[in-house]
Amino acid sequence: MAYDALSLSVLVKEFQDTLTGGKITKIYQPEKDEIVLYVFNKQSYKLLISANAGVNRIHLTSANFDNPKTAPSFCMLLRKHLTGAEIVSVSQMPYERVAEFSLTVSDDLGYKRNMKLIFELTGKTSNIILTDGEYCILDSIKHLPQDLDSKRIIMSGVQYRFFLPQNKISPFDYQRINAFLAETRLPLRKAMAEALLGVSTATVNELLWGIDENDHTETNNARISDRIKEYQRGINNPRPNVTLKGGAPTDVCPFEYRSVKGDKIFYPTLNQAHDAYYLLLDKSQRFTSKAKSVSTIVKNAVSRTEKKLAIQRQSVLEAENRELFKQYGDLILSNIWQIKADDDKLICFDYYTNAETEIPLDKTLTPQQNAQAYYKKYRKLKSSAEHNAKLVEENEKLLEYLVTIKESLKYCNEADDLAQIREELVTLGLIKEPQNKKKSDTPIKPLRYEIDGYTVYVGKNNAQNNYVTFKSAKPSDIWLHTQKIHSSHVIIVNDRQGEVPLDTIVKCAEICAYYSQANGGGKIPVDYTAKANVKKPPKAPLGYVIYNTYQTVIVEPNRRVGELK
Repeated sequence: MAYDALSLSVLVKEFQDTLTGGKITKIYQPEKDEIVLYVFNKQSYKLLISANAGVNRIHLTSANFDNPKTAPSFCMLLRKHLTGAEIVSVSQMPYERVAEFSLTVSDDLGYKRNMKLIFELTGKTSNIILTDGEYCILDSIKHLPQDLDSKRIIMSGVQYRFFLPQNKISPFDYQRINAFLAETRLPLRKAMAEALLGVSTATVNELLWGIDENDHTETNNARISDRIKEYQRGINNPRPNVTLKGGAPTDVCPFEYRSVKGDKIFYPTLNQAHDAYYLLLDKSQRFTSKAKSVSTIVKNAVSRTEKKLAIQRQSVLEAENRELFKQYGDLILSNIWQIKADDDKLICFDYYTNAETEIPLDKTLTPQQNAQAYYKKYRKLKSSAEHNAKLVEENEKLLEYLVTIKESLKYCNEADDLAQIREELVTLGLIKEPQNKKKSDTPIKPLRYEIDGYTVYVGKNNAQNNYVTFKSAKPSDIWLHTQKIHSSHVIIVNDRQGEVPLDTIVKCAEICAYYSQANGGGKIPVDYTAKANVKKPPKAPLGYVIYNTYQTVIVEPNRRVGELK
């Protein structure tokens, strides 16, 4: 992530423009290492300052926070000294990730006092520090282990000192940078990260984008120098953006980085970009957590059903020999006169096979009892075969349905999609819900394409498939589905006179193949027909249909993102 001193400088400039002259009206500490300042300056702002080791950051936010009923001691200290304080200025330690808020506040007698709120954005050692006007520390949000030999001690009553100057090159000191590039023979990616002040690895990657880091020629060095000047222009004229991959935020940059790939959303200010990034990240993480939970339930259900099917199919196979036990019973009764006491077998002519056969006997039972034992075993196996055959049929259908749900999870990227899948699992009894819980009215939002002037709908799960096929589509619309494998239902809205062109059908078939169980393969057969030919059997699960009249095209999967609306 490109959150370095250069990126912070853009945020600080925005703070200067937005917060200078504003008054702090409220102070909250929702987390042990995070504070929120409410600032009024012609309008209300919320400034989030987080010293969390994993996501330390500072930016204006629109998020809401749950605050503890009892404020922590550091929050109470801030309220005591900073409530009603005016923000005089916001500054940054040159090329360091340290932001300073200079404040004035009036005491009960009307005398004004100067205060400083300092935020060190330094990863695991990030801290929020309150000092008086002379930089005497009052307290900090973190009490880190202190080395008494160090020249920087963060402790109440100690004089605050900024970071000692580093023996590094200012990122825009072109004369020293050119001299450094001419001298160094190390790979530039590592060398520049260590030599330049206030830059992150992401910034160095952008500076070296498309450049050979092992090329130390004058021409290459001149390109790097030009790239640094280009970067400086980008910082001075920011175009903040958030990069998304697969719907999840991956980066936030002060301007468009060529080295960062993905879908980009642009924002008026870097504060808004950072706020959107963390809101999207939180939403993505929550969604991922819920999706993982649902995926685990489906995976376990598939596994259990497969195990049940294996046992039931084995029982059906074992029961296939049940007629033999009935024949044994018949032969014992037919040859009962041959059986003597203590016989452990009967050798007789088998009129079923026209050959001599040997039948095992239980010496503790009479001939009649031996016959009845074989009849009982026959009846038990017959009953078992009928029962298990029915269970096999039911569980095969359930397994097929669970597989469609499992496939739907691949394309589930919104909370509403996940909620619909969850409702299916509730209906199946795989997730228990309170009996008095109201049924949710989750909106059904299938994918929508515009292809050759036709509106095309694609269901991403069984609920959406059922909706687009039986509630949205008209009889004259074209319905598509991959042949004999699970896929989304695709509807081409045919609101024109005449037939839909084959070229349009092929494009829609490519989408259908992409949203199918076989999208990792090559050519895939896709059936298409008028929606009027598609039927749903009585009591069939969501998404299950039958059709007999159809045509087929062979296509390769293609998401056709450019036509997605």
